[in-house]
Amino acid sequence: MDYDSESEDQPRMITDVMGDFTFLGQSDTAKTFKLQDQTRAPVQTADGGWTPVQAILAVRPVPDPQTVIYAKSAMGNGDNGVWTGTRFEAPANTNPDFLFPARRVNNTSGLIRQRFCIRRRFVPAISHLKTMMIYTDGACSSNGLASPRAGFAFVFNPGPDGKGVGAVEQKGPSGQAYAHTSNRAELRAVIAALKFRAWWGEGWTRVVIVTDSEYVSEGATTRMRNWAGRGWRTTRGSLAANRDLWEALSDVLGGYAKSGCEISFWWVPRTSNCLADAAAKAAIELPGSEEFVDSVGILV
Repeated sequence: MDYDSESEDQPRMITDVMGDFTFLGQSDTAKTFKLQDQTRAPVQTADGGWTPVQAILAVRPVPDPQTVIYAKSAMGNGDNGVWTGTRFEAPANTNPDFLFPARRVNNTSGLIRQRFCIRRRFVPAISHLKTMMIYTDGACSSNGLASPRAGFAFVFNPGPDGKGVGAVEQKGPSGQAYAHTSNRAELRAVIAALKFRAWWGEGWTRVVIVTDSEYVSEGATTRMRNWAGRGWRTTRGSLAANRDLWEALSDVLGGYAKSGCEISFWWVPRTSNCLADAAAKAAIELPGSEEFVDSVGILV
């Protein structure tokens, strides 16, 4: 295979989620399991309602232990009670749309998707082959003024089904109400992008989050751990803003680290984040929820 080719005829193979697997820690006589397609209709109850059937959507093979060790170490091992991402070091004068063009990916089940995949020519000098990218952005009208409204967006493929959008909720994860700001919107976009799907379940061992917010990129890679180490205070002694969202982000980052998937942040100019920027601005006008919507990731 020509690993420098960008016009391969076949979709890029990421993982075989339909393959056999065993559970970690089982004995040598443990059975081998295979993911099955379980599609069942809801069950009607006596009072005429409907109860959804609890079913496994997908099962991921146990990640390679060395991959988990690496991801946990790179993302701080939970020091100071928080998990952080890593910085993505891009080659000089490269944009996300060049470094991560949209490519078809699939597995042996025949399911084909589009993802923003790293170009083969940059493997392994910049990152390994199983690296994908997500654009994220937040927007806020009347930021810092009366009656602000904020929206967020993330984009993981260029198609009509490749983005998630939403209005920022009135309350944070703790149930406390907060005024909308552009910083909260930017943070909310990253949390939503990582919770939207268990990206490690597709076989990715690194996900690069593109953001035009220095507040997010610096906070998610360095400042968050420093704030936590000082009791969530800044170097000037004031309380760190948006602690509720930072802690929510830390939790989801820890889940990825323990699944062997490194999360990296790439700070880019707004002109290099046009897809998410436009979607976030449009999301401001969407109807918002009062309560924080803690969505659960979907594996496949």
